[in-house]
Amino acid sequence: MPQRFHHNGRSVEVKIDIDTCTACQLCYDRLPQVFTDRGDGIPLVVFKVPIENLMEELIQIAEDCPSNSILIL
Repeated sequence: MPQRFHHNGRSVEVKIDIDTCTACQLCYDRLPQVFTDRGDGIPLVVFKVPIENLMEELIQIAEDCPSNSILIL
């Protein structure tokens, strides 16, 4: 399920494309404040802290995702 937050005055949505995700665990290993394992290796987006201060790291993880399954819209 996508999650929304506001960054620099605009609404931003973060979601995982579960059809392309390879369950490599990169996202929830590197940013557990934003991602968690849903039980089968596929991540869920859950904001455990205010996300605004983590935006640069979130963008880097999305770029590093080997299957390009982290979508920041």
